[in-house]
Amino acid sequence: MAEELRALARFACRFRLEDLPEPALDAARRCVADNLGAALGAAESGEIRAIGQEYQRWMGTGGETAAAWGQGLRTGFFSALMINGLLSHELELDDVHTGSKSHVGAVVIPAAWTLADALRSDGRAFLEAVVAGYEVMGRVGLGMDVASNRKRGWHTTGVIGAFGAAAAAARLLNLNEDQTLSAFGMAGTQACGLWAFLAEGATCKKLHPARAAVNGVSACLMARAGMTGPAHILDAEDGGLYPAVSDCFDMARLTAGLGRGYEITRIDKKPYPCCRTTHPAIDAALRLREERGLRLEQIRSVLVETYEVGVLQCGFARYPESPVEAKFSIPFTCAAAFARGRVTRGEFSRELLEDPQVRRVAEATSVTACEDFTRRYPERWGSRMTVTLESGEALTCQIDDMSGSVAAPLSPERERDKFLDLAVPSLGRERAEELLEDLARLERLERLPDLA
Repeated sequence: MAEELRALARFACRFRLEDLPEPALDAARRCVADNLGAALGAAESGEIRAIGQEYQRWMGTGGETAAAWGQGLRTGFFSALMINGLLSHELELDDVHTGSKSHVGAVVIPAAWTLADALRSDGRAFLEAVVAGYEVMGRVGLGMDVASNRKRGWHTTGVIGAFGAAAAAARLLNLNEDQTLSAFGMAGTQACGLWAFLAEGATCKKLHPARAAVNGVSACLMARAGMTGPAHILDAEDGGLYPAVSDCFDMARLTAGLGRGYEITRIDKKPYPCCRTTHPAIDAALRLREERGLRLEQIRSVLVETYEVGVLQCGFARYPESPVEAKFSIPFTCAAAFARGRVTRGEFSRELLEDPQVRRVAEATSVTACEDFTRRYPERWGSRMTVTLESGEALTCQIDDMSGSVAAPLSPERERDKFLDLAVPSLGRERAEELLEDLARLERLERLPDLA
């Protein structure tokens, strides 16, 4: 019965840091830094601060407490966990596991860090929890057809995220194999997260990883207290998660190569603060601008060919009405890249949205599905851009491996600059640099740094 999921539970319970090759250990440290930077960069979000005040009012500081990152306080554990989960996905700069089409770090890092903080765990235990969480969440995503999951309207991060949080929490709480398996069953029955937010530019997408973190940790606490969850949560004929949310699944993928390769080494880091699906086209626009000196006024039209899910998710003909919608628009992000020669948080502004030349080029951009890109998705995300100039000349650029991917990683210098750019405003430069040094030696720390 559900031996594959039990094998993942066994892995989460038994994994030790000494099992990890040095490249995978280094990848784990860098994933922590990347995701903490993305979260700290959102520390001044007015919306998240308001949510934190509401949670503080209703949940208070009774029981175990933990730091709410960059908020200047320690608060009740679940309040802190919700806030940290929201922060992790606010800027759309957190990492991506392409094979499962999910933001693993935005779930696993806040779950593991907040719980380790509350338990006063050391850095070694925290890193073991992180690796376990990445491995389980990534593999649960790999087991199903994530393209069909997206076409059904699900946000995969919300659907599978609680498994990653549960694996991390189980490791820190020292649950046994049966308790961890029950926690996975309860994690799966709490799966949630839908793409309806995008129809009107609602700001609740960050709720999906935050809720997954809360649900996964809650599942472990309930399992420790004696509640049981179904071991066949993924593949049950009646009510199994996989048949409910995807067209097909393969349970064997959950355990293929388990313990020999690590999913945490297969993680993309985002260079641009927007949906990862827009990134191949942004790369192409920036490359054409740099190589050919292209400017908006020279462009008559743009064609972007990409995978089918990319058209569904970010290929809207409708011009975005808000910065949230702009982050999911291939036409807008490409026009912004042509206009500014960069795509940073500053490009998602009302000023640029209202720029008439940016709007003209975005509205002259069409996005279509290409079988070549669709066939290799989600293992490899890419696109091809053809720009037709006012002179009639056509320029083409194809991106097979987008910047920040495993095949085209960000340089260590660029990862460092990304972290400091995001963390310095909330921590100050000296503290941000100290934190980065601590994150590079996490397994040797007796306690995690205070991020309040």
